[in-house]
Amino acid sequence: MSAAQLDELPADDNNSQSKGKGGNLVPALIAIILAPALTVGAMYVMIEINKPKTDSVSQVTQGGEPLNMEPTGEEKSYELDALITNLGGPIKSRYINLGLRLEGLAGDFEKVLEMNEHRIRDKALAIMGGYTYEDAQVDGFQERVRVDLHKSFSLVLKKYRDGESDLIRHIYFTQFVVQ
Repeated sequence: MSAAQLDELPADDNNSQSKGKGGNLVPALIAIILAPALTVGAMYVMIEINKPKTDSVSQVTQGGEPLNMEPTGEEKSYELDALITNLGGPIKSRYINLGLRLEGLAGDFEKVLEMNEHRIRDKALAIMGGYTYEDAQVDGFQERVRVDLHKSFSLVLKKYRDGESDLIRHIYFTQFVVQ
């Protein structure tokens, strides 16, 4: 067949109708809509697979190590010595010197207090420096110091609490000197 003969052939009805009505665009439109949807779905599945599992019991970490904050039933203690500061007031030659023994039930009680010793010392020295020599002469001063320290330590260590119970259960004085 020559080129002239091909021009004279009747046009194919099926071929001309599909080109004229955009029939070839349907697969392209489906691909344009499905490609992003499939990508988002695959991304969601990959994120869910790789998401770390969380336990129902939250554990406080410091330096990447989980801490055991579950009560063990046995009293654990931590010594805090050499808390010395000047008393407030006009006479700055007066000072207070404390030694403390802190007790609690948490599994990693000593570790938590060791990691936060600088915060506890700072808070204790700030409280002790706020007392005057006259305050120290009042009956019940030692109990007042104990209560103030316990409240302050509770605020400093609040992220280590187990519900409403404080990490530190008891504070005992191993040394208490006002001079």
